[in-house]
Order: sequence, then C-alpha cells, then structure tokens
Amino acid sequence: MSSNQAKNPLFAVILAGGSGTRFWPLSRSQYPKQVLRLLGSDSMLQATIARLLPRIPLARLAVVTNASQEEVIRLELYQKGWEEIHLWLEPVGRNTAAAVGLAAVRLLAQEGDPVMAVFPADHYIRDLDRLLQALDIGAAWAEQGYLVTFGLLPSRPETGYGYIKAAEPLDSAGLAYKCAKFMEKPDLATAASFLAEGNYYWNSGIFMFRRDIILAALARHLPELSQGLKSLKPDYHPEALAEIYPGLPSISLDHGILERADNVVVVPVDMGWSDLGTWGAFLELFPPDESGNVVQGRILDRGSRDCLLYAQDRLVGTIGLNNLIVVDTPDATLICHREQVQEVKDLVAALDRQNCIEARQHATVQRPWGHYTVMDVGLGYKVKQIEVLPGKRLSLQMHRHRAEHWVVVQGEAQVTIGQEVRKVLANESVFVPPMTAHRLENQSAEPLRIIEVQTGPYVEEDDILRLADDFWRVSDKNK
Repeated sequence: MSSNQAKNPLFAVILAGGSGTRFWPLSRSQYPKQVLRLLGSDSMLQATIARLLPRIPLARLAVVTNASQEEVIRLELYQKGWEEIHLWLEPVGRNTAAAVGLAAVRLLAQEGDPVMAVFPADHYIRDLDRLLQALDIGAAWAEQGYLVTFGLLPSRPETGYGYIKAAEPLDSAGLAYKCAKFMEKPDLATAASFLAEGNYYWNSGIFMFRRDIILAALARHLPELSQGLKSLKPDYHPEALAEIYPGLPSISLDHGILERADNVVVVPVDMGWSDLGTWGAFLELFPPDESGNVVQGRILDRGSRDCLLYAQDRLVGTIGLNNLIVVDTPDATLICHREQVQEVKDLVAALDRQNCIEARQHATVQRPWGHYTVMDVGLGYKVKQIEVLPGKRLSLQMHRHRAEHWVVVQGEAQVTIGQEVRKVLANESVFVPPMTAHRLENQSAEPLRIIEVQTGPYVEEDDILRLADDFWRVSDKNK
C-alpha cells in the first residue's frame, strides 16, 4: 500500500462547536475555546485552518458550528480573509456523529465521494510536517474504504484521553494498523497497564473516510440518525434542518461508529499534539520558571510554586501559592487547585443556571467593525465604550425599545440619524431616539472611540433591526 497522497483532493471538516466551559473565565459559551488566542496571535480555529492549507484549499474547507456561535466564527474567518470557507450551522449541538453526518450530507454538491478529513478546531499540533505526512497515509487508506483514525503514542498513563488498541499492521512499514478496539477514558491503573502492554494509542479525535463510506456506516450503526439526515436530501433546506436536527440522537462518532465498525484503521503519528482540554494541559505547553510556575500577563508573585498564574489586563499579586490555577479576566477570576481543573465545567454550569452573563460572554465583545466594552448596566440603562476601526462602520439599524446617547471621546464620527448625516467631533454628543434609523461610521485613519449610554425599558443586544450592513449580518443578529 502506497503512502502517497490521495488520488482525489481532500475535503476538510473542522468541528467548532465547543461550549466554552473548560477554559472559563477566558472562554465563554459565546466565545468558546476555539476562538481563544492561547498560543499566539491566531486563534485555535485559525491555527487549525492554517495547518491544513498546504494540503487543502479554502474552497474545500468547511467549519461546522452551532448556530448560536455563527457570529464569532464568521468573525474569525473574516479577520483572515477566509470567507471562501464553507460555514455549516447546527441548530443545536447533537455531538460529533451528527455534525460529521451533516457535513457528509452537505457535501452532496461536491463531485464524486471525496475523502473527508475531520478535525477538532481546538487542538494544538507542533509538528506540521508529520501531520501532513499522516494525512497522506490516512487518505490513501480512506480511499480504499476504511474509516481512519490517528493514534498518538502515549507518553504517560493519562486518564483524560480515550485509547485505541492496535492489532496487526496493514503494511510492511508499520504505517497503519487494524484497530482492535476503542477504550473510554481509563482509571490510572488501567492507563498504566496500557502503557506496559504496548500497542495502545491516545485517540486524537482526527478522522478520515470517504463520504459514501461514513454515510453507509451511519446507516448501519446509527439508523435513526441516518434517516433523519437522509430526509434533508436531495436539497438542503435550513428550515428542514431546524425541524429535524433537535430530534437526532446525541452520540459521539467514536461511540456511535468507530467502536462498532469492523473497517477501522489506526495511523500512528507523533506530531506534538495536545487537545488543550483544561487549564492543566495549558501548563504543559510552556516552560515553567525555577519555581515551577507558568506565568502569563501582569503578575507580581512572591514565593508561589507549581502554579499557573494568568492575567489579562489587571495587575494580579500572588503570595505563597502552591499547585493552584489563577486566571484573571476583567469581569471574572478563577482560582482552583491544579487537580480539580476538570470541575471548572461544573462551576460554569452553576453560573449558567443562575443566568450569570459571565458564563455567556465577556465584557468586551469583538465585532467586524471593532469592539465594544460594557462598562455599567442597571435597570433601564447600559453604558458602553465603543471603538470603531479606521474605515469601518456599524450597520444602519434601529432599536424598538431604547434610545442612545453618543459622546465622542476620541476621533471624528460620521453619524446618520434619520435623514440627517453629519460630523461629530471629540467632546460633542448626539441623541438617537427609539425607532430611528442610525449609523456610526469612522472615515478617518485613526480609531474612533465613543461612550454610548442606552436608556429604555429593554437594553439587551437583541433589540435591533438591521437595515443595511457591510458584513454578513442579518436583521435579527446583534450589532
């Protein structure tokens, strides 16, 4: 069996439906892990896409995400000029088997049955060359009708990952093996026995298969899911998806297909991989200082050991801490023991039950035209600082329930209010009544900053009717 590239071009599907719980308070449900910039200037999603571009062009890339995260994912693609990438939306999250099945259905428009490579959007991979070599090997086996998964040689008895046991090799070079079985996350003793026995790999969550092969596997092993997706053919209609999708079984691709199928192949690869599943995994990617601490941001520490100390804007002082995670953001702070990072998701669930906005979004919200920061909010009012980038403008919009007062504090604004269009300079202000079309624009080469005071009986972000927009937004989306 040759390990050359697949005969047909690959099509990559990137799963980007994270819930934003494990990296709280840096991640939120509307700002999940895949859009965090943990390791550089690119987000996890952007880095995942960039790794694939040497093999797969933009037009053969798709991102599958939850409809509630459409705005933030489109912004990630827009920032890189990657609007050519397909964005396929799930009305609700139904786990990875449904997401992959939806992608296979959406690929009906493609000619033939392309090999689909499926990637999580939020993994770290250090060795690009080894990743691309593994993709070439996996694609060749996928073309032969196998369901291909990628296994990572375990470096420790890890209890946070699933495992794959390899059987006999399928080639003389040992580049691919029949899969004997999948194992759930084991306890420590079981994980240690896997390492001692050998032929066990961590499950990377990266898969490859032909479109027709995965659809056949869904029909065989998950008939209810398959039937629901088949009802979307031959034409795809978002309205039909919204009706069908919530009733589909919620099950992972591993549980639903790979643990049951008899045509699974594992390709071992050592590519410097981490799933960055918790703040504990983040610790492994940075060299500690002489006290075992990983320090990021404005931290002043005295005598702490074996800690992660992470600060965004504010100065954080720490003294004599041991084995703790400290993460400070402008509106929320996490402090927990390193051995309890898996419980962060439970903390976020409690915040969500209490309807705390800190579970959903940050005080500062990015937009394609710039960003805004909520400075204060109370009964009948909200105060924001808005920054509009040079040459950008907000949508032409109106609000049903609120009025807005704008004070320019830096730059020069062009303001549309009803039929009037005029310049507003620093130290000047304007008033926007409810149900009045208005627009804020920065035509200068410098950032425009204003203070916006919203007043009225309802000041939430969904009180907006968008009349015209320079970007992708429609009238029922936030500004």
